[in-house]
Amino acid sequence: KISKLKSGSNKRALNIEDIEKIRNFDCLKNPSFVNSKNYFVFSYFTRGMNFYDMMMLTWDNIEGEKIIYKRRKTKTNFSIKITPPIQEILNYYKKYNKNNTNYIFPILLENNLSPIQIEYRKDKVLKKFNKDLKDIAKLCEIDAKITSYVARHSFATNLKQKGVLDEEVAIWLSN
Repeated sequence: KISKLKSGSNKRALNIEDIEKIRNFDCLKNPSFVNSKNYFVFSYFTRGMNFYDMMMLTWDNIEGEKIIYKRRKTKTNFSIKITPPIQEILNYYKKYNKNNTNYIFPILLENNLSPIQIEYRKDKVLKKFNKDLKDIAKLCEIDAKITSYVARHSFATNLKQKGVLDEEVAIWLSN
């Protein structure tokens, strides 16, 4: 069968040391990278939340010490405990978000955008995000191609590297 000839997808994951390099990346020297760094770290620590779901998060999704949201792709409900790295990013956007929207991240800059406008902003910001990640990787001396998807794959891979069983990783990603 032809399908057996296809090679598997080229999965990319960063090790924990490289994740820490990104977390510790000094944005004071490179302020234009602050959002991209935050998006990547937030995605990683929210079990690999995808970009669209992050973009759509509002402050109403914060319930006590949890982020509650429905994943767009699977329509699955998620409840994520807010850990210190997540809280640090939330605090940053609570303090510095100059938009008059309820969105957590400065991706959608107005309320009530049409689906086409939302898609345009997603594409535009995601393109910049991925370009910035390439630059951040170079500055952090990380020899890997980093994209927004790498945070999701890295989270699961890092759990497995710490000895978490595949079944438990699946539970982490689905809860």
